[in-house]
Amino acid sequence: MNRIFTIFTVISLAFSVSSAAQDLIPFNTGKKWGYSGPGGAAAIPPRYDLAYPFSEDLALIWTKGRYGFIDKAGKPVTAEKYQSAGPFSQGVAPVKTKGRWGFIDKTGKEAVPFIYEEALPSSEGIAIAKKDGRWGLLKIENKEFNPTHYDEIYAFSGGLARFKAAGLYGFIDKTGTEFIPPVYDELFPFDGDLCSARLRDKYGFLDKTTKIFKEKDFIGIGPLSEGLAHAQTAGAEGRCGYINAQGITAIAFDYAMCAAFDEGLAPVLKDFKKGWGFIDKAGALVIPFKYDQVSSFKNGLAKVAVKNKVFYINRSGKEYTTR
Repeated sequence: MNRIFTIFTVISLAFSVSSAAQDLIPFNTGKKWGYSGPGGAAAIPPRYDLAYPFSEDLALIWTKGRYGFIDKAGKPVTAEKYQSAGPFSQGVAPVKTKGRWGFIDKTGKEAVPFIYEEALPSSEGIAIAKKDGRWGLLKIENKEFNPTHYDEIYAFSGGLARFKAAGLYGFIDKTGTEFIPPVYDELFPFDGDLCSARLRDKYGFLDKTTKIFKEKDFIGIGPLSEGLAHAQTAGAEGRCGYINAQGITAIAFDYAMCAAFDEGLAPVLKDFKKGWGFIDKAGALVIPFKYDQVSSFKNGLAKVAVKNKVFYINRSGKEYTTR
């Protein structure tokens, strides 16, 4: 699909926020990042080159080319010493030092040895890691690593992980057993029992229970999320809209670019002059078209950019900018 939205990259790793709500929110003075409290006042002074949302009560920060973690009082949990890092998930965070990845716990102590070439945050008790040139499944609890022969593996969701082999996609379960063989040209995570897929030049939905692919009459379908998928149809002159799991139009094909729904809102681009905004699942515009770059919402926050100024907004469109 030639209008699939590319998510605003936070760091090289997939970044998610696992706390139930954000009471400390990153803000940017134009030179440094800090955190504002619920009332909008600076709760942690702006002293970081980059600051990311809190995850499991700890936040990833970056200064002078190195990553570290702080608590909600702004106190360092680890020194800013890591070459790269991901957020805390399930009590551990992937970090890179001396060219190797491992995991630390919430006290900053080593939880998994630094022996991996790549590592992604833990999901459902398993992290995706790379060792000796091979991607595999790392069980955080017992540090057991199960290498595979796949070219890429993505995070687990609903007990399954997508993988890529020889340019095609499938799913594996937590034992590393193939659940769906690598026959699909595109494959997205399951949303309930269905996921969007492309089989050669045909777009449609794959059923988890029956493992049957059902073609839909579109020239592109994005990931099914919260019951809706953005799609393109040949009759809409390159515009995108949203369909439901039955392939029926739910939101008119009236946008230049579309992205997946998260937390009830989806980023959309009406035209390239006005910028990105957010709509709800009824198709109503909730946040105006004005952003150059956007991310999907995670626990009430989305990262956006306007004219090289980067900051966060909440679901009402409130902007957390200079304090």
